[in-house]
Amino acid sequence: MKKIIFSVLFLGVIIVLLMQTELGQMLRSGNIQEVAANIQSYGWVAFFIAIAAVVIQTFFPVIPFVLLAGANVLAFGLWVGFGVSWFAAVMAALANFALARYAARDWAEKKMGHHSFVKNLNRHAETKGFIIILLARWIPVLPSSAINTAAGISKIPFKWFLLATLLGKIPAVFFESVLGHYMINWEAHKGKLVLIGIGLVVFMLGINYVKKKKKSTLLS
Repeated sequence: MKKIIFSVLFLGVIIVLLMQTELGQMLRSGNIQEVAANIQSYGWVAFFIAIAAVVIQTFFPVIPFVLLAGANVLAFGLWVGFGVSWFAAVMAALANFALARYAARDWAEKKMGHHSFVKNLNRHAETKGFIIILLARWIPVLPSSAINTAAGISKIPFKWFLLATLLGKIPAVFFESVLGHYMINWEAHKGKLVLIGIGLVVFMLGINYVKKKKKSTLLS
């Protein structure tokens, strides 16, 4: 009963922040320039506002994280913006993991328990759990919330999830911070966006090739 109450209260706070605050209204509007300007206007408190925005986005993705990371770059500059987004993304992932493992496990298992990623993670949680989560963080098509929830209902030790998330989020968030900044200022970065798009396609084709080759090796 306590777990259910905690889950409801936690999500209730997130909903209130999204629906009843100025920042929440701007997140729902999708106006990234306005979000960045609003974050800047709070002075040193802006860091906490930016972190709250990422946590809200994790549970209610009204705008893509990549654009929110871009807004943080606009508000703080590249390196500080990346650092804020990385820290916030790690905190949000830990909150998501904790909810799935300790507070809403039954619901999470019904939602994700049948997925092949969860089954594979469970089979290798204690021996390869760290590398599975680390690599999953680098695959653009895998939603972070799905990875967090899957890890929460798996047998992976918390310390390996934490370490894989801390390390795995570094290149992923940096890439999304730069990409988000380019997307917000797309007119000045059209050529770079095209190159990034081509790179992502090649990357995904490479992953697909490796998967097929691995399957053929196992079957032979």
